Amino acid sequence: MVIRRSPHNLPGTDPLLIAYILGVIYLVLLFVILGLMMATVTLNAKRGGHLPWPLAQWAFTTPLGALAVAVAGGLVWGLPLALVVLTRPIGVYPVDVTELPPIWWPRPLPPWRVPGGGTLADYVLGHSRSQRVWSLLALIFSALFLIGLFAVFVAASLYPLRHIDNCSASGCPPSFSQLLTGAPEFIGITIMLFSQVARIAHVERRSGVWFRTREALEFRLGAYIRRPGVTREAAAVGLQRYTRSARRPLARDVVLIALAMTPAILLMIGGELLAAWLSTQWIPA
Repeated sequence: MVIRRSPHNLPGTDPLLIAYILGVIYLVLLFVILGLMMATVTLNAKRGGHLPWPLAQWAFTTPLGALAVAVAGGLVWGLPLALVVLTRPIGVYPVDVTELPPIWWPRPLPPWRVPGGGTLADYVLGHSRSQRVWSLLALIFSALFLIGLFAVFVAASLYPLRHIDNCSASGCPPSFSQLLTGAPEFIGITIMLFSQVARIAHVERRSGVWFRTREALEFRLGAYIRRPGVTREAAAVGLQRYTRSARRPLARDVVLIALAMTPAILLMIGGELLAAWLSTQWIPA
């Protein structure tokens, strides 16, 4: 019989359970946000006014259309991040603590302090000179790129404050910003959290282990307990496919995360600009 879930009497904290709880919390918050958004759209529709295009009128002034826009934006937000979560290594050198009580569980050493693991520069940038040059250039490019996108987002957020006229005389248009940026963000984060749950469960099942942590909010998967019938060698071989190689620079994962965040930031920038533009196209009742 295959035991899929870890027994409740295992020592330590189950990181899979913690990740699942966080996902459920965000899922509840997501339903609240979507409910408030659809209620706001319904109230705005009763005030009168419309957009000059039927498709835009349906998408931004009806509950079903607003939900479709939010889900589409959430997929753009969350799928790249979920892809990174599902494919990146889970960590470096997790420790087998099957026969040890929690008080004796060793804390995982940083890779650059493990014998034969190299230096901190080796871990971040790579071992060879060419690896270090390319990793350093990639990190600088990623940092400048994200800073530039953030600056554009701030400018896009401030644009309506300076260029949207006072609407008190003709009736204010509804706020499109929450629909285009708020709800998709919660959907994207929820997708990412449940991807993390799926990733941990998959690695545990394929490796024949249960990950454990000493503290409840310790998200680093640094220790594991072998499942019944799984030998130390089999668990080590199974985990080897999912742990970070000491030869793989951390800079590579940082660049991948930056690229995965790019669609979300572009969506936030486009959402702010589109919301501001739609406000100027609103025709009061």
